[in-house]
Amino acid sequence: MCTMTKRQISQERQADAERLKKVWMEFKDKEKANNRKVSQEDVADGCGWSTQGAFSAYLNGRTPLNLDALIKLSSYFNVSPSEISPDLAEELQSVVDRAGRVHHIERTNTERSGRLVSVKAFEKMDENGYYRKLESEEANHENHGYVPSLDASKDAYAIQGTGNSMYPVIRNGWFFVCDPQATPHVTEFVEVALKNGDRVIKEYIGVIGSVLHLLSINSSERSTFDMDEVESVVPVIEIIPPSRHTKNK
Repeated sequence: MCTMTKRQISQERQADAERLKKVWMEFKDKEKANNRKVSQEDVADGCGWSTQGAFSAYLNGRTPLNLDALIKLSSYFNVSPSEISPDLAEELQSVVDRAGRVHHIERTNTERSGRLVSVKAFEKMDENGYYRKLESEEANHENHGYVPSLDASKDAYAIQGTGNSMYPVIRNGWFFVCDPQATPHVTEFVEVALKNGDRVIKEYIGVIGSVLHLLSINSSERSTFDMDEVESVVPVIEIIPPSRHTKNK
């Protein structure tokens, strides 16, 4: 007679389940305080899982947490991945660090010091935050001014956010300082340039396999791009108010 034994998960993954329960309870309490009710089915649907049982299995330690699930859950609950699984978050950061080679960005130990960063010409951001570099000869030769930065390298550039696609986190008219020499970090902002010419600024979650995971700045909406579609991922190192913008260098 064959006896089935329950598979035991590691202590690390059991601890992940306990931290996930804590995040889940705090999330439910916050939603309840705002007169919103959320269920395990809602979480599963938000993470792209077909049944509530997938979330329940992670929550109760029946299924060990993995990187893909960690990205989806931390994005849904809008928490740092390390709040759910510190050791998997370190592994995720390792993936992020290696992703720079995939992005085809050569990073050097460029000296950083206070400097004025030139503002580049881009089309106005649409309601989803997308914009496109202006290629006209007039735009390329026009002086769009400068913003000060304490940490930018000589390769940094600035983008002015236009419209309300990132409100209330970022207001209309503020500037993003983007630095190709910096390293993207989980939950920080990045500028993603796609090979079709579109660009967007979102929160960086990571690269799993060949898929780039992003989170909208002003909501919990997630975006994914196959890395074959991506030209570059450049960290946003500072956000500068319009009062600091100048036309003179």
